Order: sequence, then structure tokens, then C-alpha cells
Amino acid sequence: MQTPLRKLRKAQGKTLSQVAEVLGIDPATLSRIERNEHSVSAVVAERICQLFDGEITELEVLYPERFSGAILEE
Repeated sequence: MQTPLRKLRKAQGKTLSQVAEVLGIDPATLSRIERNEHSVSAVVAERICQLFDGEITELEVLYPERFSGAILEE
């Protein structure tokens, strides 16, 4: 699933490792969050929003499947 978080991170040219380091989480965990295979806490969702200066909302991070921009990848 191409989630809003993954789209934004890639659009800004940031790597999984760069974002994960700032968030204080493992890059593999961030990857699973981006693929909607791992739930994210409200605290981490808030930090993600702050990291991206509000370009993504907590709802987009917590419930990516609800946003039309989420595209299923095969």
C-alpha cells in the first residue's frame, strides 16, 4: 500500500533511515508503518506530523487506508 506517509517521505527525498533516526524507531518498523502492516502509536504519529511540518495529519498516519491517495501495490 502506498500510504500518504510513504508518498510524502519519498517526495521530500528522505530515506527510511533518516526519518526513523529522527523519530527514534527502527527503519524496519517505519517501513512496516508505511506499508500499513504495523500500527503506530498516537505519540509516534504526532512526531511524524511535526517532522513533516504538518504536511501530513495524524489521521493520515493512523488510518492511511481511509484516504483516497492510498493505492494498493501488487
